[in-house]
Amino acid sequence: MTAGSRSLRVGLALLACGALAGGALWWQGRDPARLATRGRQALDQHDLARAEALFRRAVTADPASLEALEGLGWTYLVAGQREAAQAAFDRCAQVDDQAAGCLRGQAATAQAAGEFGRARDLLQRAFALAPDDPKVQSSLGLLELSQGEVDLAVPRFEDLAARFPESAELRVGLVEGRLRQGRHEEALAEVDRALALPAPPLRTEALLHLLRARVLVALSSSRVDPSRCEETAPPVLAWLDAADAEVEAARATGVRLPTQGEVGRLVGRSRGQVEDACPGRARVVPAVAPPTEPAAPDD
Repeated sequence: MTAGSRSLRVGLALLACGALAGGALWWQGRDPARLATRGRQALDQHDLARAEALFRRAVTADPASLEALEGLGWTYLVAGQREAAQAAFDRCAQVDDQAAGCLRGQAATAQAAGEFGRARDLLQRAFALAPDDPKVQSSLGLLELSQGEVDLAVPRFEDLAARFPESAELRVGLVEGRLRQGRHEEALAEVDRALALPAPPLRTEALLHLLRARVLVALSSSRVDPSRCEETAPPVLAWLDAADAEVEAARATGVRLPTQGEVGRLVGRSRGQVEDACPGRARVVPAVAPPTEPAAPDD
């Protein structure tokens, strides 16, 4: 074989390898499973525009992709586009009416519309199909909390926290439940555990910061004694300074939550109550969480 022939054969082989590699990259760019996975990663980082684009590409590549249809629905719901979310979840259920994730998504849009009975029916169907699905259990618990059924919801979240100790997302409901039970010290411990977990979804991180602010406000409630302002007001103001810092931390994530302004106003009202009880006498301390619970006023 001449040198020219060998060179030609090597060149053809390289071209063939390049074509195969290019084809693989082209397919990866159209693979609905990979696109849906990337969409979920974008949604976790609250990059809604990128998440929508990736999920839509996945649905175009495979109109029956449940993962992509679910992801598209949650992207729209987080963005506040309830009708678009409902359309995505309905299409998901048309593909497979036995898919618990599709039913869970339909329940979320029903709950957002105030249709709590329909939401419960859909979640109960999802639970019957997938009783061990943590997201279905979490959605059921959050619905129960919204309906004041705290004693039903809290055991669900306790079970989820035990089963999935590394999931910050699944601890949100437990913190809310402890807060509604009035078990504020336990709520603070739970939210601190959740915030210490690595790389939670950005929306979950923002929610946890706002939850921590609410817990700090609850801990500081009714702890100022007007007859002992110099002693009781500064520790309470320290809790409220820390709560303000949590609201700012939630804002710094870049996630806009509908309750963010409400929580900020809650902290402001609590600070006003301290100032009303101790006008001009309360010493404001730096915005750091105090190491101990503020002293309760004497009965």
